[in-house]
Amino acid sequence: MNIITNTPIHLYNNSIEWIIASLCLSAIVSYYSYPIIIKISKIKELMQEPGNRSSHIRKTPNLGGIGIFLGIVTVLTFLGSIMSYNNLLCLIGALILLFFTGLKDDLVELSPINKLFGQIIASLCIIIITDIRIHSFFGIFGIDLLPYTFSIIFTLFVFILVINAFNLIDGVDGLAGCLGIISSILFGVFFFFNGNDSILFISLSLIGALATFLIFNFSKTKKVFMGDTGSMIVGFLITYQSVSFLRVYHNVELFSSLTNPPVLVIAILSFPLMDTLRVFIIRLINKRNPFSADKNHIHHNLLSLGFKHWEISLIASVFIVIMAALAYKFNDINPHLLLFVLMVLSFIFSITPFLILKMLQINESKFNSINSETISSLANINKKPYYSLKLEKVYNSILNIFLTVIIYLSL
Repeated sequence: MNIITNTPIHLYNNSIEWIIASLCLSAIVSYYSYPIIIKISKIKELMQEPGNRSSHIRKTPNLGGIGIFLGIVTVLTFLGSIMSYNNLLCLIGALILLFFTGLKDDLVELSPINKLFGQIIASLCIIIITDIRIHSFFGIFGIDLLPYTFSIIFTLFVFILVINAFNLIDGVDGLAGCLGIISSILFGVFFFFNGNDSILFISLSLIGALATFLIFNFSKTKKVFMGDTGSMIVGFLITYQSVSFLRVYHNVELFSSLTNPPVLVIAILSFPLMDTLRVFIIRLINKRNPFSADKNHIHHNLLSLGFKHWEISLIASVFIVIMAALAYKFNDINPHLLLFVLMVLSFIFSITPFLILKMLQINESKFNSINSETISSLANINKKPYYSLKLEKVYNSILNIFLTVIIYLSL
């Protein structure tokens, strides 16, 4: 059944109970699965070892993606069956393929080629069977409707790009989970008003599963990582929502005046996309494999500057909300200009932690050459790292900018 016309029940005209039920069911299934996953992981030694790129010092279970998968699939199976949402049943099949690809990678570490192959098969299944694809560029670069074959190829590229972008940003507690929740809320609001109930259930199930995951991810005693299984599932479902938004945005009055829907989607995905683009460019400049691991991500720079994991997740979440608000507020201007402005803002955001880090390192080096004891005493003030002493003003400035933007957009 075509996803565009498959809306037998309109939640906003029927009952809010379905929304609550979807959120609660996903959250409950996930919540009660994580302790079991953690216990089995510890017994079987299925733990992630701290490495050079890790920001943790203890072995930690990394199979949290199983709990995310169970919460989502339970909701989609239940609702897909009783409401005859065939597209949800097709989506479950694709998720199962992606789940086992990620699970094997978490357990025995798949080669990049094999992992990419699993991502391609899962993406093609959902693209071809449900006909979820990017059919138009909406005039960007002078391109409107896309030929069918090119549309499939480009949509596949977008799926692979976003899946791996979320996989790459999953380097600190809460980051991928928070961005997945914020993105799903933004898309979910649209699907709610548009009456696209089957896609709304996807947003709700992902929100519920990730919300309970964050409880354990931030825990000190029951910590669990989502692993590649979780990050790939999150990236896959965010892409599915993004492409679905491009297909049906014009059907609702709230978004009927939106002239640059692709730009809004790019704004919502700006953090993972910009971070991925940035590290790829750095690796190519350094003549390294763009898929090789390093510590050049935005979150690594923020960690070096003294930010805590939850602070990094909060900053990234605030950033994409601001970007989405700007894209929506100024959607009537030239799409190329709007896209350029958002790209510049994303670039500035991504490069700022790196520049601050370099400046502090230069200053520290100069101070060390003058008086190493002075620097040592500064570093121990309030038991904070040296860098964090200079970050309070930066952190407060970010919050002030956020509040200013929110006040402006509310006018």
